[in-house]
Formats: sequence, C-alpha cells, structure tokens
Amino acid sequence: MVRATKEHTYIWERPDWPAFRWDPDRLPSALDAARRAQAELLGAVKAIGGIQATEAAVDAMALEVLNNSAIEGVRLDLGSIRASLRLRLGAAGELAQLTGSERRVDPVVGILTEAAEGWREPLTWERIGKWHRALFPKGVQDGAQIVPAGELRGAYPMVVATLGRHAGDPEIIHFEAPGREALENGLDAFLGWFNAPPEGMNGLIRAGLAHLWFVTLHPLPDGNGRLARTLTDLALAQDERLPNRFYSLSVQIMRGRERYYEALAKAQRGSLDITEWLLWFLGTVTAAAKQGLGEVGRVLARGRFWAEAQRLGLNTRQERVLRNLLGPASGELAVSNRRFRAITGASRATAARDLASLAELGLVVPFGEARSASYRVALERYLPEAFRVV
Repeated sequence: MVRATKEHTYIWERPDWPAFRWDPDRLPSALDAARRAQAELLGAVKAIGGIQATEAAVDAMALEVLNNSAIEGVRLDLGSIRASLRLRLGAAGELAQLTGSERRVDPVVGILTEAAEGWREPLTWERIGKWHRALFPKGVQDGAQIVPAGELRGAYPMVVATLGRHAGDPEIIHFEAPGREALENGLDAFLGWFNAPPEGMNGLIRAGLAHLWFVTLHPLPDGNGRLARTLTDLALAQDERLPNRFYSLSVQIMRGRERYYEALAKAQRGSLDITEWLLWFLGTVTAAAKQGLGEVGRVLARGRFWAEAQRLGLNTRQERVLRNLLGPASGELAVSNRRFRAITGASRATAARDLASLAELGLVVPFGEARSASYRVALERYLPEAFRVV
C-alpha cells in the first residue's frame, strides 16, 4: 500500500495491531467514579419510573442525536428530534403524527433507538450499513463521485484532513486510515471481537475501546465519527442491559470537542497502550451520567412546577410564556418584558403586570436593573432534595 503521508506511524500499522493494552493499575479510580455515577442515575430512573422515566429518556436521547451530529458540523432541530423520539418511545398520544421536518430527522433518530432497543442483537456490517443509509439517504461523496451509502470506502488509503489556517497553507492531516485490504481484515476482526469480547471484560472498557477501534478503521467514506458514537451507545446499552439511554456522551464531547480530537489523535498515533484514551473516556462517561442525573431532577422539577402553576389559575398569556420557557427546544429559562410581548402580543403594561404577578406567586424570580429587569423561572424551588447536590 502506498502511503499518502509519512509524518506518523499509526496504530493500525504496528505489527501487533490490534493487540490493545492498558495499565490496569491506573484505571480503578476512574472506573469506580464512572460506575458510581451510572448507578446513581439508573437508580433515580428506576425510582421515578413510568412517564417521567420516559421523558428523561427522551431528553437524554434527543440531546445525544443533536450533539452527535453537531460534533461533525451537522445541525438538526431539537424540537423535531424530540417529537420523533416521543413517538418512538411511546410518550406521544396515539393520534400523534410527525410533520415534514420531523419526518426528515426521524431516520437519524431511528439509528440511536435501534441501537439501544436492539442491544441484544449482534453487530453486523449489514446493521452498520443500515445506519449509514439513514444518515446519507442520497448517497455519500467518495473521492470525486457519489456512491450509495452503506458500502465500504474505496481502495485508496483515506486521509482525514482539514484546510490550513490561512489561504495557501497546506492541509492539516489528522489521521490516515488503512487501505482496503487492511480495512477488510480489520473490520472482520472488530466485528468478531465486538460480538464475542474476552470473558470478564469490563463493559465500560469495551465501550471505550470499541469507539477508538471503529473510528481508527474508518470504514466508510463519511459519517464514521457519528457511527462510532452510535456503536458506543450500543456498547453502553449492552453494559447496562437497558433499551433506553439516560445520558449523552456526545453532549460532553461537544463541550470539549478539542480535547476529544486531541485524545483521539494521541491514541491513533501512539503505541497500542491506550490507557490515556480510556481515562479520557471514563471521565466523559462520569460527566455524562452526572449530567443525566441532573436532567432527571429537572424532569421531576418541571412536573412539580406545572402542578403548582395549574393550581394557581394562571391566565392564558402567563401559561403560554411559561410553556415556551420550559419547552423542550428552549435553552433559556429567563424572560424580559420584550420577550413576553413577542410571545403573547401583549402591551408593555400588560406584560409588566403579568410578570409581576408571576413573581408574586413565586413562579419566577426577578433579576437585573429595574428598567431592564428580567425574570427567571424558579425551577430550582421544585427540584427534589436528592438532586440539589448534582
């Protein structure tokens, strides 16, 4: 095979590939932290059960779908993702139907739900190909041509690169994936290992290793990162033996995207000792599970908030604004007089009276200077005590 670049020796070129190894003495603390965070989250989910547990799954899985795509620069609509998930997970009414925009994201949503719900099923190339076709229904760019999705990339080595920082600068090469012969052999080995891992292998170690191994093989012309993260969700679902996801790794990866790519590049260019990669991965699982626990708390808080709000007999304008602030696509719990008017069409004086009334009822809290005061939904008042330390 002709190398496109000789700047680095990649792990798949090493004679002992893919004999990954790690230092077992450095992992116990990180493993314990991740397991504790998992146990706290899943214990809370089991305790709330029913509709609220489904809502927590919708929240977590929607964020996973949104951020998994956003890491690669693909933007999806959170509201559409949630609508699709609610229907798939049974949280929507029987008569619910998807709109045009929701139907467009539904195949992408289906990748995660199929991976999680099908955690008992073996991983096959056909299954991966199905996910890939959902990502690229019109085909995918492979070199100078558009090829059907779900097929291995071309015979040439694949170089992952970005444009230089300035005009005229050479491309920045991040990684070079193996050529076709090494790819086919490596993919067979990966699938065999994934479906029959070594006896007693820790499930979190397996999930982190699966992510690195698949994205290093880079078997497809595009979408490898998104599918690597889906495979990770599948491995985690198998570890937890649950059909739903209650935390999102992709949220944490998106927040520290540079660190993610640094950890990946270091692992792919180093030896087959992947201790540092696994430490990064376990830390990401811990952070994701802790955030998931916080989201479960917020699901409970929203339920308590609405129970109180409905008891207080709000007017239609106030209820409309609060539903807008607490809606699934809203990332902002604050409202100003101007925003109140934009949502309801009320006058400035009416908006001021309605906001002041909500504050008197304890549903919102004012902040800022008098002339530019805004109000924040007092959701923390309704957060169960067990979640206040998260």
